[in-house]
Amino acid sequence: MPTILAEAAHDGNWLLLAAALASLAVFSVCAVVLTGTDLREHRLPNWWTGTLAAGAAVTLGLACLVDDVGWSRFWSMLGGGVAYLGLILLLHLISRTGMGMGDVKLAGGLGLYAGWLGWDHLFGAIILGFVAGGVVALALVLTRRATGSTHLPFGPAMLLGTAVALLL
Repeated sequence: MPTILAEAAHDGNWLLLAAALASLAVFSVCAVVLTGTDLREHRLPNWWTGTLAAGAAVTLGLACLVDDVGWSRFWSMLGGGVAYLGLILLLHLISRTGMGMGDVKLAGGLGLYAGWLGWDHLFGAIILGFVAGGVVALALVLTRRATGSTHLPFGPAMLLGTAVALLL
């Protein structure tokens, strides 16, 4: 399973590699800020979820222009954003006390990143996000720091799942 950097460096296309590095820089900065904010305040600010999505659209969109298979990557990227956003929106509508709208907006940006690599990476990011969230919730319940009704921020788990899918 190729990583975002391995895909960019595969053919020695330095413009593609630069765009991939720029996208990871945007992702990293946004992930740190969003994780800290969600853990402290249980919210994901629109400014940062928007910056994450715009950063992906611009950097990875430019990468599509210099990539040999650019249009297929572009549509995969857009499809990933729509699919992840749609899934989390559906979960938000089913249980309004579960996923918040910040999680929905975050999912759109994360889907752009994971979708750029392909559908398998997108599914990996989603599954890893839910696994990470479940492990944290279980650990908190077992250590009696949370109960079954405790509201836990899900953004950090989503970010971690996508980061793992992009890098490993």
